Amino acid sequence: MVILGTNPHTTNPTSANRSPLPMSKSSSPVPSGVASSQNVATDASSPSRSTTFILGTRKSALALVQTQLVAEALRTLHSSPSYTFPIEAMSTVGDRNQTTPLHLLSPYSSTQPAKSLWTDELEARLIHGEMDVIVHSLKDVPTTLKDGCEIGCMLEREDPRDAFVVREGLEYQRLEDLPDGSVVGTGSVRRVAQLRRAFPKLKFDDMRGNLNTRLAKLDSPTSIFSALILATSGLTRISLGHRITSPLGPPHLLHAVGQGALGVEIRSRDPRVREVLRGVGHWQTEWTCAAERGCLRVLEGGCSVPVGVESSLEVLELDASSTDSEVGYGEDGFAPLTGESPLLHFSGILPFSTPLPELNASAEEVKSLLVRRRARLSLTASVTSPDGTKHVVHSPDAVVVASYRGAEAWGEEVARELRRLGAGEILDEVNRVRKEREAKDLAAKRAAAAAAAVAEGDAQGDALVA
Repeated sequence: MVILGTNPHTTNPTSANRSPLPMSKSSSPVPSGVASSQNVATDASSPSRSTTFILGTRKSALALVQTQLVAEALRTLHSSPSYTFPIEAMSTVGDRNQTTPLHLLSPYSSTQPAKSLWTDELEARLIHGEMDVIVHSLKDVPTTLKDGCEIGCMLEREDPRDAFVVREGLEYQRLEDLPDGSVVGTGSVRRVAQLRRAFPKLKFDDMRGNLNTRLAKLDSPTSIFSALILATSGLTRISLGHRITSPLGPPHLLHAVGQGALGVEIRSRDPRVREVLRGVGHWQTEWTCAAERGCLRVLEGGCSVPVGVESSLEVLELDASSTDSEVGYGEDGFAPLTGESPLLHFSGILPFSTPLPELNASAEEVKSLLVRRRARLSLTASVTSPDGTKHVVHSPDAVVVASYRGAEAWGEEVARELRRLGAGEILDEVNRVRKEREAKDLAAKRAAAAAAAVAEGDAQGDALVA
């Protein structure tokens, strides 16, 4: 069985660079009638605490649909009416800025990826106990999470490919069919870089907004666009799959890391939430996503870095006569799992029928609970310069992995080799341009502030003279 996939990262060696946003209780109140996760007793005698789980998300139609998918999965697993999974939505910085191209969005600092503009405020509320889980499109989640947060599970992945969507009334079926000079809309540097290389006679222009807004702009009688490139999974989830003219995949376009997958983020060391999520995740998706996100993290990718991937997983059948001749990539170098290990590190090797180990469980106690698993993992990754002139792709032979950590480590190794093959030069140039832009942005803000101060001083002087 072959399963396409991608997945989130939970352990963060650079997470010290991403501290929680300042937040007061008054600035972000707990919903009426729902107790704060920080202030309610955790014992089983408190039903509202033990069986109510607040799901946080962005306010977009797609985000709400995706969060409802998680809520439905939880309700199916926990059918008792005492279990409730209310959804609370909020607008984030990234949602409120719908005009600036993605690659020009400034992160909070050079150490924070632009993707954090969609996740930081939600993570702050999660850390402060105002939400129990937050649901993301995985491709929007930075590969470095805040301290105190981890991805708890991943739902089974939708089709990760991109889609070619033609303006209503046009008969074109493929990108190859568009006349020279046709304008194609997308907000993704990754898509533009790869497609500009394959279709140099087409024009690519920025298009942002939610899916319905983008489709309306496409179909407008005054539209300059002949087509859009969108994620297949998003269109499918909000019942707009009929707008897909044709799928886009290799060799022309490798998809984004995590595309098509949903990541459920939780507080670390929260046994109540960890346990309720058991059975929601899809371990095959989690392992393939581990490889993709491990690769992206080493490449230091973000919204403005054109990294494309494709991954697959073949589950290997094991029986009593099977041997451990292949231990699994990286397994001999990993520290033993304990009760405090991230939830995803138990993915696929802790049976659903086996309760999660207590947080204070020792390595020996945990080891006795685990089962043997093997899968053959394939990963192809590419880095393309924004103008499409340079393109480095690495597609090594598949390896056997035995855990989420092994899959993640393999993704990291693929990225290191990709860098050695020339991707490092592309990424260095992208980072140089980004730092120059950040310096110009900072200088412009300082100049504007100085001009405002001068104008205010002049106004005060005029008032005194008058």
